[in-house]
Amino acid sequence: MGYIPNTMAASLRSGYSHMIAVIVNDLHNQHYCDLINQMDRELRQLNYTLMILCMQLEDDLAEKLIHTAVSLAVDGILYFPSVGQRHYVEYMISSKMPFVLLDRRVNDLEADTVRCDDESGGYLAGEHLIKLGHRKFLFLSGVDLSSSQIDRLNGFMKAVRQYALPDACVQVIPGDEVEMALRNNNLSNLIFPGDYTAIVCFRDEVAYPVMNALRDHGITIPESVSVISFDNLYAENPSRPPVTSIYCAGHSIASLGVKMLMERIKDPAITPRNMILPVQIFNHGTTGPVHKADERSERK
Repeated sequence: MGYIPNTMAASLRSGYSHMIAVIVNDLHNQHYCDLINQMDRELRQLNYTLMILCMQLEDDLAEKLIHTAVSLAVDGILYFPSVGQRHYVEYMISSKMPFVLLDRRVNDLEADTVRCDDESGGYLAGEHLIKLGHRKFLFLSGVDLSSSQIDRLNGFMKAVRQYALPDACVQVIPGDEVEMALRNNNLSNLIFPGDYTAIVCFRDEVAYPVMNALRDHGITIPESVSVISFDNLYAENPSRPPVTSIYCAGHSIASLGVKMLMERIKDPAITPRNMILPVQIFNHGTTGPVHKADERSERK
């Protein structure tokens, strides 16, 4: 007969809206889209509706979106924290809103968190390239103050120092310059000319245009330059170009985040949990031994 129940009224009676909000910084990022898609599938099986709230790269919108989610009486929030948003997380705690932080950490704050071991990921990338003979690296950063960027670069530099290489062998391009070049479609200006045999990208969506730029200049991958990245988007999107990438090994941030949130909703008094998932290299063929000419140059 066309009748649609009033879910807000029903939630007043039951105490549950059966709605979950996910708050994300950028829906252009395929990594987030893949995670949200998986969370939506799993929440539907649990009879929950997923509401997507996007900051559109404007971190100041986070507070407004959290207030929106709370005012709509969602049962919980799956939150991808951005830089400097500690007080927003503290607000969710004070409002007794069940939530889980995904993909990044917030320093010195006890809260349910699921993320990859980004520092180990950075170390794996460095060790992998060094063992292939590389000694000159270009590191294209993510957002400079994000925990993922800090941890990945720290891990990479840990490998460099452990193998007794000088810090100067790594040329680090700040995240704001990388993001500006992406928006303006001129990454070539950042990577050419360059004295490196391997490029490390903060995420796969930077690696794709980097590889295009290299090939446009007649540079073969991995014969002349190796490229390694993070997120392993190829696993969920095999139509995309393969790129050697680092991501969680056999675990799902989305699934664990949903599971943890359901447990928090059921028992708000449980001790906050911090899950750091192990990572591995998914070698899709864009890294290889350093070119012989570069080996001779290094010896000189």
